[in-house]
Amino acid sequence: MNKLLKYSAFVFGAAFLVFLFLSIKLMVQSPFLPGKSNDFLEELKFHYAFFLPAEDHSFFSKLREGAIDAASSMNCAITFHPIDSDPLSFKMARFSGVDGFGLYLYEKDKNKLQYLSEILQEGIPVVQIENEIIQGPGSFFIGTNNFDVGKGIGQLVLDTGIDTLNMALIYSKKNPGVMSDRNLVEMGIKSVLGNKLSDLRTKETSLNPLDAGILAYDLLNNEPSIDIIVLTDPNDTLVTVQAIIDMNLVGLVQIIGFGENKTIKSYIDKGVILGSIVRNPYRIGYSTVMALKEISMNGYTSAYVDTGITILERKNP
Repeated sequence: MNKLLKYSAFVFGAAFLVFLFLSIKLMVQSPFLPGKSNDFLEELKFHYAFFLPAEDHSFFSKLREGAIDAASSMNCAITFHPIDSDPLSFKMARFSGVDGFGLYLYEKDKNKLQYLSEILQEGIPVVQIENEIIQGPGSFFIGTNNFDVGKGIGQLVLDTGIDTLNMALIYSKKNPGVMSDRNLVEMGIKSVLGNKLSDLRTKETSLNPLDAGILAYDLLNNEPSIDIIVLTDPNDTLVTVQAIIDMNLVGLVQIIGFGENKTIKSYIDKGVILGSIVRNPYRIGYSTVMALKEISMNGYTSAYVDTGITILERKNP
């Protein structure tokens, strides 16, 4: 026992000396010491905060990717916060000291409108992404013009050559930006189709990824006069296409999809999907950071930036 105590004291003493040596070495090499070069640590002057829905859909992933790339190229810092699941952080946002906000709000919630008004009253610039919930000095809009989304849908429908059109337009809570602007979408469709549009029925799917399939079965069994189904979410598009295939209605019921991925492109090339409306979330995220940086540097930026849409169609053989 005495030998054990003797050697343990030696071991602990040696370990302490090693720890002390490493600590001193770390302190000497620290870049924060006076006179030490900080070339590899660049202080970022501007910091912007994004408040986005918590759902990890591809649209928001691409939006974040664009914002991160823009922040990297423009030497500014950005952070991301959930707008729905953590309302307290948005309530306290105006006290955070950030230089501007990128905000994706899709409903006129009383509390959130109040918090947004307080942010603007503090003189902190806000870029509203996809949905312009409130207008005023210091507020800017970047996103998709949903009237153009409707026009794009109408143009794809014209390509069917059907003279009397019976359509079902399926909104989705998975794409709240389009759903909140449904009036503009429908105005855009009607501006293109005019009297050709005999009936336009609107339905809605939840956040459930299988909801669109259930709705498609119900719709086509109970309303067989429908010629065209229009989707406003990529997942809903794929689920509805599978329902059409299962019911042996490919070619009899036309599908206009939403979004862009390999599977949707493949269905378009095969003629299963007539076409798809594609937004550009990467550009939206990138443009938001660009606008915020411009406001910080110059005090102003464009009040409205339309990031446009792309229409995917089958290539002529």
